[in-house]
Amino acid sequence: MSPHEPSHSAAGIPLETLVAELRSRCETVARLQGGSTYFHEELGIFRAHAKEHGLVLQAAPDELNRAPDDEGNEHQVWFQQDSQTYLKATWPDFFGLLVVHRPHEEHKASPIAYLERWHLHNEVFGDQVVFLGALESDAGLRLLIRQPAIAGTPATDEQIRRFFTDSGWRPFVIEGNIAFFDPERKIVISDTHRGNIILMEDGLLAPIDLRVQPLIGSLLDTVTKLCSH
Repeated sequence: MSPHEPSHSAAGIPLETLVAELRSRCETVARLQGGSTYFHEELGIFRAHAKEHGLVLQAAPDELNRAPDDEGNEHQVWFQQDSQTYLKATWPDFFGLLVVHRPHEEHKASPIAYLERWHLHNEVFGDQVVFLGALESDAGLRLLIRQPAIAGTPATDEQIRRFFTDSGWRPFVIEGNIAFFDPERKIVISDTHRGNIILMEDGLLAPIDLRVQPLIGSLLDTVTKLCSH
């Protein structure tokens, strides 16, 4: 374990457990205020939980002291040769985007939605993403994960579409973007472009960085209607 990772807490807590704890806190707050939690409330819930449970890194990993090997809309990325993994750090105070969102809600994902995304990524696609902890920087809060590297080449658009539709995912368009809905699991995914789906040497496809979001209530109704068009 790196000296910059928590000696307990984040590095040892499965994402499923951590997300369940955070969502339980959100439900408690929602019941008290008589409505759902939104971005800024969930940001506060995460910060409080992280402080209480030692999920905040005391220092940045050494990789963050050098230029990243890659950058995207959501992360800066460093390749770790020894472990054949990628260290990913979110941009300050930005944790990706939701696939669908409620009217008057932030399009941005909260830290809790971000972690839920990676838990589902592990569960649905067999990934092995590990949460390393949170980092408070002068620019804002950053979340750090580690993800195994996967060898291969970008899949074609046709291979990607078949990969999902042949497995029961239903395509739909939202805000001009293609997304997919799994009616059994009641989850949606987006950002399924070629750079995020790897064609491995054995011919199988491996999603590596999709937006994944569970649906309930009005969002589930909205997506169900979009899929019927």
